[in-house]
Amino acid sequence: MTRKQINTQFVKYTPLLHKLSHQTASRCRRPEEDVFQQACFLFMQATESFNESKGKFGTYLFSRVRNGLSDWGKKNDLPKDPADLPETFTSLTARDNAMFHDWLSGLKEEVHEVAMIILNGPTEVLDIAGTAGRKAVLGALRHHLRKTKGWSWPKIWTVIRETKAAVATLALK
Repeated sequence: MTRKQINTQFVKYTPLLHKLSHQTASRCRRPEEDVFQQACFLFMQATESFNESKGKFGTYLFSRVRNGLSDWGKKNDLPKDPADLPETFTSLTARDNAMFHDWLSGLKEEVHEVAMIILNGPTEVLDIAGTAGRKAVLGALRHHLRKTKGWSWPKIWTVIRETKAAVATLALK
């Protein structure tokens, strides 16, 4: 693309860049100005790698910037403010504590092992960040059970399913 074409396309697609920046900024809690700068950088990369024979520039730009901002947002996500985190539930009565220990002792050996990994803090055992989401923890747990314990995939899936079912029964009590 020539410089004139790039300037024309930038003027045309600036609202799209702002829209995608706004969406990403709200997801990754970064200032919108920072995200917009990244969107402009991705715009310039898109102008350099665009191939007219493969489609329209607008379609290519949208996917390139949206996906690029998504990846950038994941890498540059700000840690959660401790004031915004929910309070932990720590006041267990003696009855609740006894009921929990009975529940824990009634689990199968493999399910008990997975429950103890989760209860003892998966960040230490699984070597993941403390702010990792549910999918990241589950993936790291599966990887840990496969590599460290040598469990087969069907066994891992069965134990995870049984653990979920056991936790669901605990929530109903």
